[in-house]
Amino acid sequence: MNFIRPKVSDLNMADLTVENIFINEYMPEADGDFVKVYLLARLYAETDRSISDIEMAKQLGISKDRILEAWNYWEEWGAIKKHYLGGDGRLDFAVEFVNLKEMLYGGESDEPLLIETDPEIKVRPVFGNEEINSLMEQIEKTFGRTLSPTDLQSIINWIEEYKATPEVILKAADYCVAKNKMSFRYMGSLIEGWVAQGLNTADKIDDYLEEFDQKFSRYKRVMRALGYSKEASEEERRIMDTWFDTLGFNMDKVLEACSKSAGINNPFLYVNGVLKNWKKDAAQDNRDVNDKKPVSNSVLKDYYNFLREKAEREAKERRDKIYSEIPKIKEIDEQNKIIGTQLAKAYLSGDTEEGGRLKAELERLNEDRAFYLAEHDYDMDYTDPKFACTECNDTGIAEMGGPCPVCREQRRMEAEIWQSEREIKET
Repeated sequence: MNFIRPKVSDLNMADLTVENIFINEYMPEADGDFVKVYLLARLYAETDRSISDIEMAKQLGISKDRILEAWNYWEEWGAIKKHYLGGDGRLDFAVEFVNLKEMLYGGESDEPLLIETDPEIKVRPVFGNEEINSLMEQIEKTFGRTLSPTDLQSIINWIEEYKATPEVILKAADYCVAKNKMSFRYMGSLIEGWVAQGLNTADKIDDYLEEFDQKFSRYKRVMRALGYSKEASEEERRIMDTWFDTLGFNMDKVLEACSKSAGINNPFLYVNGVLKNWKKDAAQDNRDVNDKKPVSNSVLKDYYNFLREKAEREAKERRDKIYSEIPKIKEIDEQNKIIGTQLAKAYLSGDTEEGGRLKAELERLNEDRAFYLAEHDYDMDYTDPKFACTECNDTGIAEMGGPCPVCREQRRMEAEIWQSEREIKET
């Protein structure tokens, strides 16, 4: 027995049935013109009427090109199928409306998509497959929202194009939520990268993320030591990786090199040069790059000379400042030199009476000097050299001879750094 549906003479008297899935999932993402084209065409299809693109354009108040864009859009998202009419010019086509419920949640497509859950196992199809339906439900729970048709299509593309397993996709969803980066585009690039690296299980991804987090923490610490608050760029991360992975330095050594970059315009380039020089020195000394460089006695002696000259140079700068501010101090110092020479001669000649008089004169001059300094808020020893070690006055030799027991080892450690910095400057 055949049945004939009664025809409605007036379109306004007809009823249009549209699937709820179209309203909930497809319509929110679509351009308004595209929705109007879809609905008007569905109305004509359900009443067994035809309408040309030109007529639709006039009725909807849009261009014919927009009509064609709409059909391309709906075909791309699987809401329709085009059936081209006559010849191979593909200029005209009929539109078949797809049953959206069957497409997404059941039924079979012409070319069922194969998904990989294991390198040796193939499961088909995606649409109507319980595992995939479960995957989409779990992602919705993870993201806390309903997936759009665009999201659903993205998931299908990850399975089809990237050969991503549901396990990997769920891991990516969890990672994105944890990092507060809930963009499907970001999630897709993440999945593509993982699959390209052969990360096809949750365990492999966990191991990778653990290593990545360690590296990220390493980058952050070095950037902070270099005075940056921003995240490291890809090139900066590459350079830092060579410090640890290629040159073999530990964090303490890298931070030591970073501490020398204060005031440097390009700290990355500077630290890179420091570490390469340290690597070269370690190879020449046949020692590990993280071991301290031994300092020779010759270098230690040069360092003591450097400290002593530095203390005397700074003392002269302070004296010049005092002479400029308090000219009377300069007069006293000049008199002290003269009287000091006379006192030495008096002692050498045995003239104790003259020696006593000159000594008393020196004491009086020093009292006057201390008074003038205090009057201008300066310490009595302000113009004296400030040696690092008061025991040996930066000579490295104790009063009774032999190495200074107070500063020798400390100066040796300082000399290691001083020598490295000098070599870098020479380079």
